[in-house]
Amino acid sequence: MFEIKEEMSFSVVCLRPVGRLDTVHASVFDKTVAEKAGKEAFLVIDFSSCHYLSSSGIRVLLRTDRELASAGGKLILSGLSGEMLQVLQIAGLDHVFKICTDVSDAVTCIRQCEKTAISRMEIFPGKAPCETEIVKDATDAVLYEWTQPRLAGFDSLHIAAGTGALGDTLMRKDAAAGFFFTLYHCTGFIPEDTEYAPDFRIVSDPAQGTVFVDHAFSVRGNPRVRVTVNDSEPVRIIDLIKKKGLFPGLDHVSLCTVLCLDRNPERPSLSVVFKQKNGLWEGGTFLLHQDNEKQPGKVPDQHPRALLSWENIEGIAMCDTEVSLTRPVFWLFFAGQAQDPDGFQTQVIFEGDEILPDYMVYLTRRLYTDSRKAALQRLHGGYSASTYRVRSYDPQGRLLRPTVLKTGDRSMIQREAARCKEYAMPYILNNSAMILGTSYYCSMGALRYNFVGIGGEGTELKWLAHYFNNWPVSELEPLFDKIFLKILKPWYGQPVREVIFPYADHDPTKTFFPHICQMAEKELHIPMEAGSFRFEGSTGAFLNPYKFLKEEYPKRRERGTDYFTSVCHGDLNMQNILLDKDMNVYLIDFSETRPRSVISDFARLEAIFMIESFPMENEEDFLQVLAFLTEFYEAPVSLDKKFRTTWSGRLPGMMHRNTALTLKMRQYALASVEGRTTYLPYALALLEWILPVVCYASASIWQKRLSACVASLLCSVVVSDN
Repeated sequence: MFEIKEEMSFSVVCLRPVGRLDTVHASVFDKTVAEKAGKEAFLVIDFSSCHYLSSSGIRVLLRTDRELASAGGKLILSGLSGEMLQVLQIAGLDHVFKICTDVSDAVTCIRQCEKTAISRMEIFPGKAPCETEIVKDATDAVLYEWTQPRLAGFDSLHIAAGTGALGDTLMRKDAAAGFFFTLYHCTGFIPEDTEYAPDFRIVSDPAQGTVFVDHAFSVRGNPRVRVTVNDSEPVRIIDLIKKKGLFPGLDHVSLCTVLCLDRNPERPSLSVVFKQKNGLWEGGTFLLHQDNEKQPGKVPDQHPRALLSWENIEGIAMCDTEVSLTRPVFWLFFAGQAQDPDGFQTQVIFEGDEILPDYMVYLTRRLYTDSRKAALQRLHGGYSASTYRVRSYDPQGRLLRPTVLKTGDRSMIQREAARCKEYAMPYILNNSAMILGTSYYCSMGALRYNFVGIGGEGTELKWLAHYFNNWPVSELEPLFDKIFLKILKPWYGQPVREVIFPYADHDPTKTFFPHICQMAEKELHIPMEAGSFRFEGSTGAFLNPYKFLKEEYPKRRERGTDYFTSVCHGDLNMQNILLDKDMNVYLIDFSETRPRSVISDFARLEAIFMIESFPMENEEDFLQVLAFLTEFYEAPVSLDKKFRTTWSGRLPGMMHRNTALTLKMRQYALASVEGRTTYLPYALALLEWILPVVCYASASIWQKRLSACVASLLCSVVVSDN
């Protein structure tokens, strides 16, 4: 059974269909709705008792919405079930109809619509009165003056005009300067250099479009007045601008911005102009292919938005306010004194000496839209990324939960976000695994990590490096056991036996270090073509590992071996493992995380312990460390090999720490490969991180020399792999 009940709510007619509004009942619904729409300006249709809406019913609603809007009224829908709302959303109609929660909400909406006064006013002397729509008792627009250079999104500019450059380059210095004007999702640009042609940008999401702003005015909010000129005689923007006191109730604010649609059928255009401090008006014009007549029911800014498409914009130009216009439509914005845009943008503060580049501030603002202020403190800068601790505050000044911001190459950030979701969150209990958002600009990207763990917001987090440098071995060993045998056990404790390709998987020139061989020649004076090298003071010559890397790795890329794989971090070091005071573990930096040889991460840390963590100050230190490590890394070797000589040099406690933790890594590796002592996969995993030490800006010359020698020993071990 289907019926339509009619109710009155605060003098507003409300129709309530009961039952299924299918094709059979659509004609009854159509007739009833048409009768009411012919008598009422505003109509509410409440679907709280109707749970099915056919395509025929939707067509009735669309026609009714247009008819009411053309007469200055409105159709409002309420009480839609989740299923019916989904039908409208999928069809893209949820933005066409005004949808309210219930009848009471709909009536409130109608009362707001009634605040708009539509009349005909004599604005231009000697011409027919213009249709004028004034929004009564509305919030004034806000005018902003951009005086500090910055990178801004189209969404922040909203409607704007000024000097700057298109945000198509990473750095402002690389972008051509000129005049820009922005309307919602579209920006026109006229370069200062006449060798460059005017251009424009359109984006689907205004938050993704960018402009380098040098100086500009922008306005946010809705126009208070719309003037439609239907007289065929031409008028000018300047004729409207010069009018004073035309519109009642706006004496407390000034006309600051005019948006103008020229409906000339031969050359339609859409312009925006702003009043400058010197009293002149300046702006730009989009030259259009055609003017699609305003569709009834569209809100004030929908019509100009719809005109700005790739198909409809034919060009751009500076706006001339004295050019004659044909049947134009004006949207007028009124505001008080200009404000600083920092009033609505997230304030980004860096607690340090460096100056953040424009793109860094922009990326931070994109990620912290929930914050009034974001204070950044650098944690560490890796080889390919930088990490910052962030304390952010909501608009009321309340401290939000601490987070971490990481910036780096766009592809790396995309990879990290994807791999964290795929490999970290499903497997490990890791307090920092949650990525709260990502943002991108040109070649750079950024992501926001959750940084609150079990201990709560007041918990102080420290890098694993802090404990490595300050704790005795007796306390470090159980700490490493917790990290690797408990927290990360779901990775390494579930190895899968399959074929691996170690030369392909562990080639450092295919990841972060494509110029290793050139750096070796520059830093260590080891020519790529040389078969061997020698350092002063060392005994004998060493096989050139960089030549081996360049010539032998490509030949052996397809060489597979039966081994064990697991999910591995891929770049595990002591600057991406953190702990709180209760020793809860926080892991970050998942850009290289994926299934690979199960021993990869253990070899990564061994390279840190044995090559990077002993402070060699002179040649004597270097030669002594080299002699000590030579016995350990030269043949014969196996995964269970121990240090057979004792360290007799300075800082014995530090060397004991390094060797003890190295053996701890070997212990984990042996357990992961079910006790197999085969050394080749481990040696190649070591080479992946020992060879690149020559590229590290933070490494001393002695560490670089040591890395070359140890890499040579490892290459000598694997060279027999035929």
